[in-house]
Amino acid sequence: MKKLLLAFAMILPFCGICQDIDFGITGGFGLYSGDLSPKEFAIYPNDYGYAGGLFFRQRYSRFLGIRTGLTLAKIMGNERNNSNNVERGLNFQSNITEFSLLGEIHLFHIGYARNKTVISPYLAFGFGLFAFNPKINFNGQILELRELTTEGQGLAGYPNRYSRTQFNIPFGGGVNILINDRLTIGAELILRSTLTDHLDDVSSARVKYGDILNGRGELSARISNPLLDPAIAENLEVTYARGGKHNDWYSIPALTLSWRIKNSGKSKSVYSKFMECPRF
Repeated sequence: MKKLLLAFAMILPFCGICQDIDFGITGGFGLYSGDLSPKEFAIYPNDYGYAGGLFFRQRYSRFLGIRTGLTLAKIMGNERNNSNNVERGLNFQSNITEFSLLGEIHLFHIGYARNKTVISPYLAFGFGLFAFNPKINFNGQILELRELTTEGQGLAGYPNRYSRTQFNIPFGGGVNILINDRLTIGAELILRSTLTDHLDDVSSARVKYGDILNGRGELSARISNPLLDPAIAENLEVTYARGGKHNDWYSIPALTLSWRIKNSGKSKSVYSKFMECPRF
């Protein structure tokens, strides 16, 4: 049901008439911020993956646009690359498939009438639906973390397994350079505030080591808390939280390239006979 509602919401803006419509591609990097980072709210370039996508942008005017897109990205995090919990050394990687709907508000335009070039910074915000699947590189083996239930999911007294499909709230900004009335290039940074704390399989849930060891086995226990030795009986009574209370983030800095496939003149780049100063 959530997927159907989101698909309907993303298609609805394109049902109107007399708008300019662009088709575009994006390419950039996937950056993670969460429980395996030194701080949960920051951008860390030490761990990065790649990202790319397709989008349609509908322009209602020079200042307002709506775009819907499909983005594929890879994100990762490794405590050994940062100063946080180096001895524990948890890591993860995840492929992400994201559908999003973004509104664009173009703040002003700087342009040259003769060569039809316009520079247009903008703010963007909206909502999205994404699928993820965190995995760990454990002694050279790539293992799916959700299946290991490293925080006791499914055991008596513990919550159910988390869903690998979640909503996010994307927001950020960028700048478009309208080469002419057809071609636009740009650069942007869009952050995603997710509605899950399990993007990296690590959350603030309290865990008893003996429950994981006895209920899920030694492999899950070792990955749950590599600092504890399952052979030491006293460790079975140890309780711990593997991460903090905040939800996880990911962001995508990217370059964009778009081409006008429907031109109604609503957002025509040339609207003056002379060089333009910023227009608000």
